[in-house]
Amino acid sequence: MIAIMWLKGYSASYYLLCVVGFLSMLSIMVTNPILSLFAEDIGATGVWIGYAVSGYWISRVVLEIPSGYVSSRYGYYRPMLFGLALIVIGNTLLVFVDSPVHLVLVRALNGFGAPFFFAVSMTFIVNLFGAERRGTAMGVFQGIEFVGTIIGSAVSGKLVQEMGWRGGFTVALALSFAALLLFVVPPHIRKEAVQGPTSEPLTLGEIIRVMKNKTLMIVAAATLAEFIMTIVPLFMRGTLGFSLADVGYVMGARSLGFVVAMFVMGSISDRIGRRPALMFGLAATAVLVVVMSVFSTFLTMAAVICVIGFTSGAIWIVGPVISAEAVDQSQRGAAIGVYRTFFDLGSVLGPIIMTAVMTGYGVKKCFYVAAALLLLNVPLTNLMGETGNAEGEALTH
Repeated sequence: MIAIMWLKGYSASYYLLCVVGFLSMLSIMVTNPILSLFAEDIGATGVWIGYAVSGYWISRVVLEIPSGYVSSRYGYYRPMLFGLALIVIGNTLLVFVDSPVHLVLVRALNGFGAPFFFAVSMTFIVNLFGAERRGTAMGVFQGIEFVGTIIGSAVSGKLVQEMGWRGGFTVALALSFAALLLFVVPPHIRKEAVQGPTSEPLTLGEIIRVMKNKTLMIVAAATLAEFIMTIVPLFMRGTLGFSLADVGYVMGARSLGFVVAMFVMGSISDRIGRRPALMFGLAATAVLVVVMSVFSTFLTMAAVICVIGFTSGAIWIVGPVISAEAVDQSQRGAAIGVYRTFFDLGSVLGPIIMTAVMTGYGVKKCFYVAAALLLLNVPLTNLMGETGNAEGEALTH
C-alpha cells in the first residue's frame, strides 16, 4: 500500500501498462502452471515433457537481447504492440494443438512475442523513475502484473477440470486479446512510449560491452539457477497423488507469496541495497526447496510454496533493477535483454534438466540439485558492486 501511495501522480500510461501486463500474464497462467500435464495427456513422455514446456522459452532466448536493440531504434510502442499481437496469434493456435511436436512449435511462436512486450515494457518503466524509487516502481509494476499469476495459477486446475484443455486455452486467448485492445485503443501509451531512450540505436559493440559487465553477469547467473518449479506439479500429482485442481491451488499459493514480494522487496531494496536483497532471495529459496521435498499434505505444500514464492520473488524483482543500474541509460534495454536471456535459459534448461534428473534418479533428487545451484550463487553475489545510487552505479560501469 505504501509503495502504491508513492506512485501517485505518475502518468496514465504507467497504470494502463500495469493493467495490460496483468491481463497478459493472466492469459499465460490460466494454463501454464499445469502445461506439463497437458503435454503428458497428448502423448509426451520423459524429456519430451520438458521440451514441450521449454518451447515457449527457447524462442524467448533468441529475441531478448535483440528486443533492446529494436526498442532503441523504433521506440517502445511498436515493439510492445508487435509482441502482444504475436501472443494473441500463439494463443489462437494453442486451441488446436493435438501433439507434443505441435505444442513445442506453438509455444515457440508464443515465446517470440514475449520479449517484445515484457522486456521492452520493463525498460520503459525503468526509465520513468530515478534510482531512489526505481525498485519500488518496478516492484509495483511487476506486482500488479503477477496478480494475474495468483489468479491464473489458482484457477488453472479447476478451469481445465471444468472446461477441458480447449476451454482453458480459449479463455487464455480471450484475455490476451483484451490486453491487446486495451493497449491499442486508449491513446496514453501510444503518445508516451513512441520514442526510445536514445536518438541513435545501439551498436553491436555497445551490446557486447553490456554482456561483459561483471555485475550483470553475476545477476544473470543467479537468475539462471531458479528453475525448480517445472517438476513440482509432476511431483504433486505423481508422487503425492494430488488432484488437478489441488495442484493448481498449490501453485497459486506460490504466486501469492511472489506478488507480496513484488510489492515489498523492491521498496526494501531501495532502502537496504540491491545486493543484500538478492542474497536473501538465493539463500532462503535454497533452504526452502529442500524443506518442500519432505512435505506431503496439501496445506504444508501450499504453505512452503507460498514462502518460496516470496523468497524467489526477491530474486526476480531485484534482478532487472540491478541489470538496468549496472549500465548507462542508453544501454538499459540491452541490459534487461541480457538479464532476461539468462532467465529464459533457466526456463529452457530447467525443464529439460529436471525431467532428465527425475527420470534417471527420481524426483526427490531434483530438489537437491536446485538448492545446490542456488547456494553456489550466494558467494558470487557477495562480490557484486552495489547499485541503486550514484556511487553504486558508478562502480558498476
